[in-house]
Amino acid sequence: MDPRSPAMPSAEAFELALTMLGQEGVDEEQAERALLALGSEHWQMRRLLVWLPEAFAMALIGLPGTFTASDAQGDLHELPLDREPVFAAGLQRALVMYHEGPRAAFRAICQRSSSLNAIDNALNTGADLRGAALSGPELLDIPAETYLAH
Repeated sequence: MDPRSPAMPSAEAFELALTMLGQEGVDEEQAERALLALGSEHWQMRRLLVWLPEAFAMALIGLPGTFTASDAQGDLHELPLDREPVFAAGLQRALVMYHEGPRAAFRAICQRSSSLNAIDNALNTGADLRGAALSGPELLDIPAETYLAH
């Protein structure tokens, strides 16, 4: 792991996030409240709720090598996916869950992915995706400093 990678959230928070995201009737606000009640810091909670759906979707649609995030000055930084330990752990769990189940939870987590939603929207408008390349997600609420300052 890169020394600039942020710390991995607690195992308990990781499991709670997976449980919450894997339930169809749970919205993001409910998941946020549950993680904060567990004692997760806000920035750790956001990383779990943003990265886990993306990791699960990438298990289906393939892996870009990078993601982007803006710093406090508004400059966009392209960063390697392996800089985020939640992504790596989430991808590992996604692959296990895809093969061993529960499939309903896997599907519910994937459906929260912005990358998968972008592909779905393009297909629903009739776009031809042959030859298209998938870029990594652009983080809107996790600052680049999360990955640059360590």
